[in-house]
Amino acid sequence: MQQIMNGIYMVEGLRLGNIYVIEAADGMTLVDTSVPGSLPRIEKDLRSAGRKLSDIKRILITHAHWDHHGGLAELKEVTGARVYAHHHCESAVLRGERKPDYPPYSQLGGFDRVIAAVWVRPRLKFNLSVPVDCELTEGDRLDEVLAGLTVVDIPGHSPGQCGFWHPEHRLFFGGDLLMRAPSGRFLLPIAAATPDMEEAKRSIRKVADMNVATLCQGHGKPCIGNADPLIRAFAGKLC
Repeated sequence: MQQIMNGIYMVEGLRLGNIYVIEAADGMTLVDTSVPGSLPRIEKDLRSAGRKLSDIKRILITHAHWDHHGGLAELKEVTGARVYAHHHCESAVLRGERKPDYPPYSQLGGFDRVIAAVWVRPRLKFNLSVPVDCELTEGDRLDEVLAGLTVVDIPGHSPGQCGFWHPEHRLFFGGDLLMRAPSGRFLLPIAAATPDMEEAKRSIRKVADMNVATLCQGHGKPCIGNADPLIRAFAGKLC
């Protein structure tokens, strides 16, 4: 595992979608679960760091898209970990009661329409039926995960997307608030999977005012220690 800071790690070697690990006295919490079939890679990476699957006690889901909850059912079955997800939309998707929202073709450009048709929509239909043990609301404190960790609403990419903010460490787990290219620059979330891009931009501006030092986003390398000026600069260029 890659260490982000003391007690915070990222699972390495996944095909798509980052998983973060938060250590506590009673075990570990995962933030997101990557795509279906990720369990062997997760187990291997934990084992290389001297941990095991049974150490996972809680799973936080930033939003209910396939590349963030695809491994959830297997992990829940194997570990019995408690599942946390936002009360608005995301919990219902995880329980199999509704499908994720996605933008209509009419609001997408030609290239994004192709991406939506051949890649995004088929995967957003991924079937899931997992009980949610704790439904989250903005402002909830998750002290059992990490003392001071707080839920922050960041909708747009998904109606109930939320992040997890630790003000003392200035650490934010941001799901798909932003994506990060291999060059290190930030990008908007993929349009073909974002039902409300204007709301997504408002969420970015909201986080830009939080003075985040370390951003652990769902795609691309985490931005460790110097995220604030980069997020502010990106937010400042949004129309």
